[in-house]
Amino acid sequence: MNRHLVSTFLMAMIAGPGTALADPEAAQAETLFRQGRDLMAAKKYAEACASFEASEKLDAAPTTLLNLADCRGQNGQLATAWGVFIEVGRKLRGQTDERSTALATVASSHAYKLEPRLSKLTIQVPAAHAIDGLEIRRNNDVVEPGAWNHALPIDGGTYAIVAHAPGRVEWTSKITLKPEGDNQTIAIPDLELAKVVPISNPNGGSARPSRTLQIALGVTAVALGGAAIGFHLWGNSTYDKSLASTDADDRTSLWHSANTKRYVAEGMSVAAIGCAGGAAWLWLRSSSGEAQVVGRRGTTVQPIAAAYRAGFVIAGWF
Repeated sequence: MNRHLVSTFLMAMIAGPGTALADPEAAQAETLFRQGRDLMAAKKYAEACASFEASEKLDAAPTTLLNLADCRGQNGQLATAWGVFIEVGRKLRGQTDERSTALATVASSHAYKLEPRLSKLTIQVPAAHAIDGLEIRRNNDVVEPGAWNHALPIDGGTYAIVAHAPGRVEWTSKITLKPEGDNQTIAIPDLELAKVVPISNPNGGSARPSRTLQIALGVTAVALGGAAIGFHLWGNSTYDKSLASTDADDRTSLWHSANTKRYVAEGMSVAAIGCAGGAAWLWLRSSSGEAQVVGRRGTTVQPIAAAYRAGFVIAGWF
């Protein structure tokens, strides 16, 4: 697009965005429109486009859009300029007054001349790769499925293409297109399945530790329990022998031996209960995660084992 385009706007460049300036927004729109023209003359196209765009938001008018389209083209955004020209023609479609017809003709003419110069990008998604939940983004814009596999006009520049779907590894690539006459295709691959990574516990390591310790404690608890029963029966037998003995010294020795065996049996029972409790606690912890107190609510279970006492302590806040 060249500067001759501006002269073809005729009334568009003179009248500005509108003719009625009775309200503050219309006055602001006119001011921004004039600033845009001045910036265009100074070849400050990025700033000029921003002024025209702000003017259009305040007071929409085909004349403002035509100047915005010219500005986008001068700024190297040919696809955007073409889209704005198309928008002007669509808005004026069906209007028969002389001014609207003239503006529609200008818009259509320049859209027609721009179209062969546009760069185009095709995001190719093979049917086998179009999995459920697949979303494709071009920079921050979502590319709708209906736009896949079509060569669409696009401004020149570098774009990040991102594809992701539930349970799949996100795929990212970049592609650079020239401002004019560049046609490229980028293919979306079959996204890899995401690997399941175990959740770490607060102290580090896997949230589900090995069962070896729990099993070892369980086996130890069974062994100690069996030994405790054996010593208890042995102590009872020794005690019965002390009662049957007729020798005073032998009776006293057997009685002390029976008590010793009973004490050993009690100690083994306590140890067996402690091991069993520890195994159960570790098992529950590995299954549901370590208990945490959040907002003073929660419970903890701890086994205890000491002389003449064994069991569990349950503490919590409700």
